[in-house]
Amino acid sequence: MTSILNWLLLPVRAPMLTLLGAISFYLGAHWGFQQDSIRTAMVGDSFWDELFWAFALLQVSVLVFFCTLPDLVFRQISLFMAASKVITLVVTLLLVVLGGMYLLYMPGFVDLLVLAAALLLARLDLVRLNIWPPSWLALVGFTGFIMFFVVYGHAMHLQLFHYPLVQGLVKLGSSSP
Repeated sequence: MTSILNWLLLPVRAPMLTLLGAISFYLGAHWGFQQDSIRTAMVGDSFWDELFWAFALLQVSVLVFFCTLPDLVFRQISLFMAASKVITLVVTLLLVVLGGMYLLYMPGFVDLLVLAAALLLARLDLVRLNIWPPSWLALVGFTGFIMFFVVYGHAMHLQLFHYPLVQGLVKLGSSSP
């Protein structure tokens, strides 16, 4: 009984999990509004807005992967790069070029940076409570948790638009350059 109660009280005991859910919900709604603006800019073409949504979910999956399994990911990359100097050079240049292009040309980088910070704070909050799940269980758990709130926020973004405060924020965001 106390075990079930501990799991039910986890959002109270680890408030960064609640913050992670709120940020994920906000980002899902924000990406929904961005998808609507893409849809209105390209009348009759739903391919691009669906591609935008798929790309946003792919970014979230990759972000959760890198933030949840950093030791496994970097160990495998290090072992791969230790094979030869040519592979080290190619991998380094590839990461720097792709990372630089992403930082320069992707406006959604700030969203992912905030989500990564919230995810890492949630992991630290769980460590504070001595909850240390295996790496793959943490990956599946955090991915499911974040995706649930992102998809829920995306589904609710049209209902949120009826609130005057949200309408003002959307108009303010669309009028900025």
